[in-house]
Amino acid sequence: MSHFSYRRFFNSFRYAIRGLVRLILTEQNARVHFVATMLVGACAYFFHLSRLEAVVLFFAVVLVFAVEIINTAIEKLLDLVHPENHEQIAFIKDALAGAVLIAAVIASVVGILIFTPYIKQLL
Repeated sequence: MSHFSYRRFFNSFRYAIRGLVRLILTEQNARVHFVATMLVGACAYFFHLSRLEAVVLFFAVVLVFAVEIINTAIEKLLDLVHPENHEQIAFIKDALAGAVLIAAVIASVVGILIFTPYIKQLL
């Protein structure tokens, strides 16, 4: 059993942050999700959402990012392992994209359900 290392522990955070930055800089869909997240956050602040609404919205947005990260990582791995076109690889990539789509739709529905009453009050 190895001993706990603060250096390894803090390096893991550095690697994770580097991965997120690379994702946002290199992947168009990740940038779209990032901008949408910033807009949702600004709206949440503007409308003074309840704590429960903010938590639900946060989980919905984070779900999209987490699935996008997994999607991108697996796609990059598949491209590395099997760079040429292959029917099964295409199926896997399409399924991964479908998972991101489902997460994004869920997050959108959550956002609509939470923000609609606040927007109606403004009108």
